[in-house]
Amino acid sequence: MKKKFLTFCLCAYIAAVSPAAFADQTFELNSPPQKRALKLIQEGVSFLISDKDAEAEQKFLQAKAADPYSAQAYNFLGLLYMKQELYQKAEAMLNQAVAIEPMYPEALRNLGKLYLNGDEFGKAANCLKKALSQDRNQPFTWYLYGMALYFSGHLSEAVEAYETAFALEPALPLEAVYNLAVAYHETGRFFEAVKQYERVVKGSPGHVNSLNNMGLIFSVMGEKERAIEAFKAVLAIDASNVKARINLGNVFLSQKDLAEAEKIYRSAISIDKTDISPRLNLGVVFYEKGDLESANQEWNAILQDNPDNIRVLSVMGSAYLEKHEYDKAIEVFDKMAEIMPENASVSNTLGYLLAEKGIELEKAEKLIEKALRLDKTNRATYYDSLAWLYYRQGKFEKALKIQKRALNTFRISHEKISSDVHYHLGKIHEKMDNFAEAQKAYELAIKSNTDETIVAKAKESLAALPD
Repeated sequence: MKKKFLTFCLCAYIAAVSPAAFADQTFELNSPPQKRALKLIQEGVSFLISDKDAEAEQKFLQAKAADPYSAQAYNFLGLLYMKQELYQKAEAMLNQAVAIEPMYPEALRNLGKLYLNGDEFGKAANCLKKALSQDRNQPFTWYLYGMALYFSGHLSEAVEAYETAFALEPALPLEAVYNLAVAYHETGRFFEAVKQYERVVKGSPGHVNSLNNMGLIFSVMGEKERAIEAFKAVLAIDASNVKARINLGNVFLSQKDLAEAEKIYRSAISIDKTDISPRLNLGVVFYEKGDLESANQEWNAILQDNPDNIRVLSVMGSAYLEKHEYDKAIEVFDKMAEIMPENASVSNTLGYLLAEKGIELEKAEKLIEKALRLDKTNRATYYDSLAWLYYRQGKFEKALKIQKRALNTFRISHEKISSDVHYHLGKIHEKMDNFAEAQKAYELAIKSNTDETIVAKAKESLAALPD
């Protein structure tokens, strides 16, 4: 995609240059060598426009020989070499042009395009920013700058650059419209993204990426029927599009239409057996059906080829957690902790599971404390785990202090407090003979209603409290 658009920019720039354009040069031609160099560059540009590259190169080289300080000669040589995909030679010429004229906008823009094409996004952004400091009315430069920012991870700034480009030139090519849509999409501006994707599809009805991405947005927004329509439109154009099949299956899975989801995932697997996503999700279908054995078969088959696949391990671990199969969950999260020792969530989950089982409590404490060091954002959850660990160790005073800290942290962050957290507080109070406080905590656990199993335990504990 990048190379295609860079070629377009190159052609657009060449087409915009004519010998007459050199009549507006602001520099003074004080010597015959400069005049001769300018004439040779004009002739070279004519050849370049006509795709007579050899003749163009000869003229630009002659211009450089006539005037070794002609930044224009080096710039056009760089442009020519970019066209020929001789990128090292192009970089050398363009750098020389910038060395002669450090704020030469055209050379900086061309150098930015070159770096963008070579995935050197930081360098590209720097060059394009300098070019814009000299001339802010260049829509293609703004667009290229947006691309450099996007691929550098600066999404909000990329959107601003794209929007500036379109404000200057609303008729930018469809690839530019698509990239603006993607930037809106990835920054959560879904309505604006859909509007731009629709523009692309209107101009290019077979643009499957736009249709697929619209489907993803509709799915996130809860517009499942529109999502299904978009993914089916992709498959009508390209029946072998595995991504669209997976996304369509995901919509059916989210609607609990397990039969349709299974059918779609199996069709995706038949097209591409190397893609783990449909196989992974087929396991989820079996899990949702209550067939954990078949789910495990699918997941373990993937792990045979790639034992350290975090995606598969995460899904398996979550499934075991939800089913309260803690022994199996511990085995999976222990493996994940080996692979990702600095992942706070994994460390906390493993520590909590060990505490829940009442085993390896020293190891559990270290894991939860590590999670607290690594991730302050989710510390309320980690405090709850630590309090439960102390409860399992019989350190009830310490457990109560930490559990109150967890509750306060949840309240400050305006997060919903789960049934687990209230239930843990109730068990701690009950062990300390604070039966009135335990009753309140169990009632809140039931009211929160975030986990059926915990709610059942809270009801049982509440009924067992002494009068």
